This record gives sequence, C-alpha cells and structure tokens, in this order.
Amino acid sequence: MSPRVAASYVTPSSPLWVAGRALLARRGVNLFDCWGRAGRTLELDTIHDLRVASRRVRECLVLFGPCYRSEEITRLGRKLKRLTKRLSAIRNTDEALLFLLGISGELTLPCRETQAGLLGHLRQEREFEARRLGRFLRKTNRLSFAAFFREFCRTPDLIGGGGVDPFMPVRRYVREAMRQTLVEVAPLVAAARCETDSQAQHCWRIAIKKLRYRLEIVTPVVKSPPDPVLAMLKVYQELLGNLHDLDVYRELVENVVTDSASAAELVRIISGKRSGVWTELLILEEMQPWEQLAAQIEEIL
Repeated sequence: MSPRVAASYVTPSSPLWVAGRALLARRGVNLFDCWGRAGRTLELDTIHDLRVASRRVRECLVLFGPCYRSEEITRLGRKLKRLTKRLSAIRNTDEALLFLLGISGELTLPCRETQAGLLGHLRQEREFEARRLGRFLRKTNRLSFAAFFREFCRTPDLIGGGGVDPFMPVRRYVREAMRQTLVEVAPLVAAARCETDSQAQHCWRIAIKKLRYRLEIVTPVVKSPPDPVLAMLKVYQELLGNLHDLDVYRELVENVVTDSASAAELVRIISGKRSGVWTELLILEEMQPWEQLAAQIEEIL
C-alpha cells in the first residue's frame, strides 16, 4: 500500500504507531517529489518547496519520534537538518536579491551604484551556494535516502521505549502533544509584542511555523477541520517572517556597504518597510488576537 493511500486510512482511533508511520511516510513522499524537481533546476520556487518539505518532515519526526528508536531518529534527523541548512542558505540569498531589485525605484542615483555592488555581491554568493547545494544533492543520493527513509518508517518501536504507549489512540496523543506546543509558544508572545525586540519576534515566528506544520500533519485526526486556523497561522508566520527578513537585510547593509550615505539611505528604506509590516501585525492582532487563536486551536484538537 502506498504512503498516500495508507495515510488516507488514518482515523482518530488509529493506534499511534500506525498513524505515525503513515503520516510520516506521506510527508516523505512529498519531500522526495520536491527533491527531484529542485535537483533538476535549482530555481527559487523549487528550492523553497524542498526547504518547506524538509521542515515539515522534521516536525513530523519530532511529533512522532517517540514511536521510533532514538538512535534511528538521531541519524535521520541529522540528514534532514543538513539538507535544510543547505537550502536555507540559498533561499536567503534569493530573497535578498528580490528585495534589492524591488526597491530600485526608491533609491537616489548615488545609492543605485551601491545597490549594483550589493547585487553583484549577492549574485556571487548565490552562485557559490548553488554549487554547494548541487554538490550536496549529488552526494546525498535521493533514491538511497528515500529507501532509507521508507525503511525507517516501516520499523517503529512497538515496545514503547520512547516513553509512550504505541497502541494508544492517535488523537489522544496528538491532543496532548499539540497542547504542549501551545504552552511553549505562550511565553514568547509578550516579548514579541515589543516592536524593537527582533529576537523575540524571530523566536515567535519559528514557534508559530512549527505549530502550523504540526497542525497540518495531524489534520486527519483532529476533531474538526483546521483550515481557518491554519490560514490565520500562515498570516502570522508571513508577517513575522517579513520582519525577520528586513532585519537580515539591514544587517547585510551594515556589514557590507562601506559608503555611509548609501548605507544610511538603505537602512532608512528598510526601517520604513519594517514599520509598515509592524503596523500590519498590529492590525492582525487586533482582528485576531493570538490568545483567541490559541483557544480556537484547543477547540479543534
């Protein structure tokens, strides 16, 4: 039975080990499909899709890890983390290129010369990262990795060495695991509501992203369809992601641009855009307060 078909048979009353194996296998199918496309083109969209797929598999592994032997989880987790790291480096460069090209009309003539230098710097970095990624994807044979992944999925630990009963209904396990995730997110929110605390906002974004991926994974076993909640989590994640990207661009300018006037102009533009994104986040919180959204997630578990 294929992973896609197996996952379609997962129900809230399925044993934890059965559901975990099927849902992890389904994420693996998506990962290796994306890997095949990205390996052929190394284009922005295919790299982004593969990066997201790798993160989703990692979250699925965290969620259902107690169903597997710890040494095997560690081995697979390391492989996936290396893949995500390589993909993240090239994605960040691509996004910086798109941002700099997008603000061309806002720059003074002297600053456009600085922009050209920055673009050249980033394009060289992009070529370097693309070569590194290409070598990594060739060295890490996709078909061998896929075979290893399938074998991992097929061999859960039925003795319960991970500290959970592998035969408990999956919904009961998921409900407690997701509630714990919500508990971990809650302390990050207060600090992230301070406009100048970029580190807290970054941590909140990462936590929301993990929460969103985990909720996507467990959709077949929750009480009611989570689509509206997932859509709102995505908006939160995107706005916080935009804040983080702008912080990265500002740091790039401060570290690379030597002309003080051009650096000041670029920082001013970046700061203005950050203020705009912050205003959007405030509007979102007024429309859908985080605490209210967390309560809605609790209701569907």
